Amino acid sequence: MSFHNTALKYRIRGLGILLFILFPLSGFTQVKRDSLFLQYLIDKDQQRDIITLLSEFQKKYQDSTQHLLELPYWKGMAYYSLRNLDSSAHYFSKVHPNSTNYNKSLFWAGISYSYLQQTQEAYTTILSVNTNDSIGIATKIFELAGIALLRRNFKDYDSLSHHFSTQYYPLQKQQNNFNDYQEMIRQQQRKSPFKAALLSAILPGSGKIYVGKQLGQGISTFIQNAILGLQAYEGYRKDGPASPRFIIFGSLFTLFYIGNIWGSAVSVGVKRQEFNDKINEQILFDMHIPLRTIFN
Repeated sequence: MSFHNTALKYRIRGLGILLFILFPLSGFTQVKRDSLFLQYLIDKDQQRDIITLLSEFQKKYQDSTQHLLELPYWKGMAYYSLRNLDSSAHYFSKVHPNSTNYNKSLFWAGISYSYLQQTQEAYTTILSVNTNDSIGIATKIFELAGIALLRRNFKDYDSLSHHFSTQYYPLQKQQNNFNDYQEMIRQQQRKSPFKAALLSAILPGSGKIYVGKQLGQGISTFIQNAILGLQAYEGYRKDGPASPRFIIFGSLFTLFYIGNIWGSAVSVGVKRQEFNDKINEQILFDMHIPLRTIFN
């Protein structure tokens, strides 16, 4: 993920006059030199070097200067780029409320918490965004809707999605994706272990197809049970219930038949977990995209 290089260039230039007023000439020169070196590392996308440099600045400068240079914000961005999400959330939360990056920091902290599966913290953080900017409001609604999907809170999602904006291209595709995800999640949650077991009892293999396994797995299960069942039937018909052929194939058929029923029921939970992991990754990715686009 690239940093907001152009925005930082103009911000650092704008700081020049203010720094000159606040610091003696020698102090101003040092702060300007340090800020330009920070800009250089950001331009080169050197996150680890950025973190090291910012840690030195935090020891070197007072809090007021740190906030002036937006050190907590850029440290949060560096940690976010490295996917060190605990640290990114921590430093985003330290951005001063008077900072021009304050609301952006709340959004980035919210997505960090979301990736960490700390959805309550994510919800509280995004909810605290206070903006009158229309795209900021639309982004806030969108991010809260994503958190509602992660929490499988369809009531909140439906309420928020009614306020989705169609004015902003960075949000349109992801909003449509969210609506698709909601329907997919609802369909998955309707899958029943009892129904899967019942279908497999009636027709071996059909429960696996119902769960969402590949068609070939269901057909393979049916063929296995059919062959064993036919062999057991032939043994019984020709040699009687005491014949070794009937006992062997009858036992194998019973084992595979019960296993087919039990496996189908268990597969619902396994498949649901796999689905939830995958759909959550997609939700988080779509939550991230507008932040990168809008704030870049």
